Amino acid sequence: MATLTQLRSGIATNISNNITIVDVYAYVPDRAEPPLAVVGVLDTLEYDTTMARGSDKYLIPVRLFVANVDGQDSQETLDQFIKTSGTNSMKSAIESDLTLGGVASSVRVTEVRDYGAFELNNTNLLGVEFVVEVIG
Repeated sequence: MATLTQLRSGIATNISNNITIVDVYAYVPDRAEPPLAVVGVLDTLEYDTTMARGSDKYLIPVRLFVANVDGQDSQETLDQFIKTSGTNSMKSAIESDLTLGGVASSVRVTEVRDYGAFELNNTNLLGVEFVVEVIG
């Protein structure tokens, strides 16, 4: 069975390998400059989703932040990451290796939520959250 640390690291690796214009963290960083993606703390863990101890289902949020300098420009920048496919698509990047380097059975981005203003390390940013379902 994979650990939560391995799953977060695998998600971060998938993003880093496919979207080079974003700094990616497998943990909440103390300091960071946008644009950045943070593979967040666990949202939900459902044990024993298949046959006794067959697998568990994790819901792991991934937040993407961009600088909030100019409203329209910031939104247009953020919009490019929520596309379902193509260059800079977070969905495509996260799902690029469905086994996260061999530690998961499947990975799927199930939704995008909380598009709006965030504060991270005393900095106002524009961001969005991707919900990642991992079966491991």
